[in-house]
Amino acid sequence: MHRSITRYIRSSWSAFRHPTATQRVLVAVSLVVAVMAVREMVIYPPHYAVTALLSVVQVIAVLLIPVMPYPMGCIGCLAMLIAMLIPDPSGASMLLGTWECLFCIGYRSKHIANLVWPAAVIAIRLWFSLNLRLQPDAYLFLLALFLLCYAGGSLLKQRQAIIRSEHDALLRKQAEQRIAFERRCTSAASLIHDSVTNDLVYTILTLDNLMSDTDNSVLRQMLGTVRDRSSQTLNQVREAIRVLDGDESAIAAEEDRNFTSTIREQAREGDRYLASLGFSGATHTDLAAECTGIPVGLRRVILGVMRELYTNIAVHASQQGTYDIRMSADGSRRVIDAVNDVGAATLLPDKPTSRHGLNHHRRIIESYGGDFRTNREDGAWMLHIDVPLKPPSPLV
Repeated sequence: MHRSITRYIRSSWSAFRHPTATQRVLVAVSLVVAVMAVREMVIYPPHYAVTALLSVVQVIAVLLIPVMPYPMGCIGCLAMLIAMLIPDPSGASMLLGTWECLFCIGYRSKHIANLVWPAAVIAIRLWFSLNLRLQPDAYLFLLALFLLCYAGGSLLKQRQAIIRSEHDALLRKQAEQRIAFERRCTSAASLIHDSVTNDLVYTILTLDNLMSDTDNSVLRQMLGTVRDRSSQTLNQVREAIRVLDGDESAIAAEEDRNFTSTIREQAREGDRYLASLGFSGATHTDLAAECTGIPVGLRRVILGVMRELYTNIAVHASQQGTYDIRMSADGSRRVIDAVNDVGAATLLPDKPTSRHGLNHHRRIIESYGGDFRTNREDGAWMLHIDVPLKPPSPLV
């Protein structure tokens, strides 16, 4: 009992400090009802002090209804029931306060037994009207209003219960989606670790053995290049696994990294990679100042686009032609333009194609408010990307 009272007092205090829309409406209605009741008491002063006391009790109950709807509603109705039993033809009618009290009882009713309140009010008011010998049409509508006010509160309660149920269902659905997403991330991390990571480690160990067994300096250099590339890929795969596992340290480390230096390093590595395959061309970076505050997701997609460009040139471009990649930034936007000749044959005919590389980057860049366009004309393939570096609300 003590815990229930304490909990109710805390909820009432919370309602007073943070009122809902319904409570704000009740405050306005309660003020109007209280003013009207006091006005009636002044115009029609009661003959008995007990009648005036009951009217004051109902006014106080009405004023406290926004904070404690159910108990104050019961007190207000009880004051009206007792007042109707006193033979005092003067004083406030107490009708407005009773209507509001019945509405709040219906609004906070938890059991069908609370129907006794509108039934008792209707019965007492009917007895009072019969004693005054009023015409039936003068009080039947008045009696119906008591029941309608209680029903209105009950309907509002049901409506709010439906809204809460829909809100809870939405929260449950979001929680289920979040759990399913975490499971997919865990499954993807496990799959990457069990397959890609292990295969890359095996490849690196094999390359180390081949390098130690050969005396050919050119072959050793080529194997060393492949070994370094495989080691770099292994580090990136492990970083991806940490991100999928929810390790924030990988994201923090990427945020602290100098992005301009990373771009230039990626460009030099891509040009060296294509030059070793016999392609001619260059990547031009006009990045005078460091761009800070770029979201990690946007950094990754820009670097991913660069890697995809170098891979696509190696697979699809013509070795007899040239490629040209230009990157520029003005502090708020980054622009990437690329053009290369399309080859008649590919250096890697058995390369599995997913057709999701650039399309995946296109969706992410467009979600950041960027522009992603490709075009093929006169045997040349062209790309133009224009993306804001500090989008207001990225979707990815």
